[in-house]
Formats: sequence, C-alpha cells, structure tokens
Amino acid sequence: MQDLKPGEVDAVATEIEENGFAIIENAIDEDFRREICAEIERLEAVRPGGDIPPAPFTGLVTRRWFDLLNDGEVWQRVAVHASVLAVLEKVLGDGFLLSTMGTAVVGDGEEAQAIHCDDQVYSFPRPHPNLVCNTMWALSDFTEETGATRLVKGSNRFDHDPDFTKSYETVPLEMPAGSIGFVVGSCYHGAGANSSGRDRSALTINYCSGSMRQQENLMLGVHPGRMMSFDPILQDILGFKICKGAGHVFAQDPRLEMERHYGDLDGADRYLDQRNSLHAERTSRPDQATS
Repeated sequence: MQDLKPGEVDAVATEIEENGFAIIENAIDEDFRREICAEIERLEAVRPGGDIPPAPFTGLVTRRWFDLLNDGEVWQRVAVHASVLAVLEKVLGDGFLLSTMGTAVVGDGEEAQAIHCDDQVYSFPRPHPNLVCNTMWALSDFTEETGATRLVKGSNRFDHDPDFTKSYETVPLEMPAGSIGFVVGSCYHGAGANSSGRDRSALTINYCSGSMRQQENLMLGVHPGRMMSFDPILQDILGFKICKGAGHVFAQDPRLEMERHYGDLDGADRYLDQRNSLHAERTSRPDQATS
C-alpha cells in the first residue's frame, strides 16, 4: 500500500475523534505481513507461549511477546509505519512516543476480555486530551468468530472510565488481514471471544503523548549501542526528541548527548545471548523450567 495522502490522514483522524476508532485496510503489504508472521513463529520456538503467564485479563490462551525491539529487525519497521505515524501526529500531537509493542495471538476458545480503556493506566480524570492511541495490526482476519476487538462507539467522549461490573453495547472491529485499526486510549474496548477453531493473529503497537511515561520501559530495555543503530525516526519516538520541554538532557534534545556518549558503541548486547534462556523463570512456568 502507498502511504496515506494528507486528506486521507485527516479523514482517519477525524473518524477517530468522532467514534474513538478507525480502520485502514490494505495497510500492511503482503510480504511484510508474511515476514511478521514468520518472526512470530520464531518467537514461539524460542520463547514458547509468550512472555507473560496466562491470566484472565491478558488471556488464558493468548500469546503475547514483548521486548520486540531486541528481537528481529522487522519490529523496527513495524514501529515506524509511515501512515500510522502520520495519523498519530494528528491524534497525539508532535513528539509522541512509542509506548509498548506486543503481539496478541488469541487462541481458539479464548473468552472475551473485560471492557477497558488503554489510558486508564494514567488514572487521569475525564475528559482529558488524547494520551494514548493503540494500533491493532490484523495479521489474520478480524471477525466476530475469531474474536475481533469489541468497541463502544463514541465512548472516547464519555466523562468516566468503564465500570468492570457493567456490560456495554459494543460493535466488532471487523477488518481483513492486512488492515490496521486505531483505537484511541479513552475508547472502551476489549478483545472478543474466539470460537473459530484457529488463532486470531495480531499486533498491538501502542503510542502515547510525549509528555506521558511509556508503558514499556524501552529506553532502559534496549542497549544504547543498539538504539544508536536505529533509524532516527524510531529513535525520536523512543525519546531522543523533546516534547513540550519534557525529556531534555542539558535543556536540549537528547540526541546530541546520546551521540557523544554512545556513538562509538557497536550495538552488541551480550545479555541477549542469555535472554531467551531465562524465559521459563520470567514467566513462572514450572513445566518449562530447565533442570
């Protein structure tokens, strides 16, 4: 797919503002989609079952891998999808940050997730400016049967967060494989139940306003030498750029000091050689622990 034109970017941003969500179909080139799926298969081989143990909210048969910028190079390209970034600048403003990157491979038999908001992590009273926007990458078809995300249309304009004890009238975020859905952080939503007999494969790539803390501690989680090898656009959304005066080093963009401090590093991170071997310990899966 070609990048969105300015008018198309505006239309998507307007739809997000009105409804709380929007979809771009044919946003993921087929070769790119296959490359991502192959990388997920590799992750399944080296860190089986995902990076967090099963739990009711995150899923009992859902596989979620994180810390992806320390894995295949393909994740660097996922983070800086040009059309996504263009829309996010309209939704979150200049200086927004990559907040967390994860997979959401929802297995058959998974129950529906509780309705929630992605910006509840900040506990800000509503209404408030847009703090978060999640992008959902459909690597397989999102249908009601496969557990398409359920949304409460227009809930981004509600003056209160969802009540976990209540039920809500929802619509499914149905979209074909290769689409990207946007869900603003204040929109009520939750993954649907999967009764399809197959996985619903997706990514959840979450971004936040530049003045908010990222959910995933990406600046500490990625070795400085590795970050110095990233594309400058990716460096910026990791925190190499000031936003409204926040995030500075010596009252200037961090990039100059990062280059001075770490510019000569080769990007090798010896810890990554042992990272995957700690998987069972990290996820507390006794059946996978080594003797």
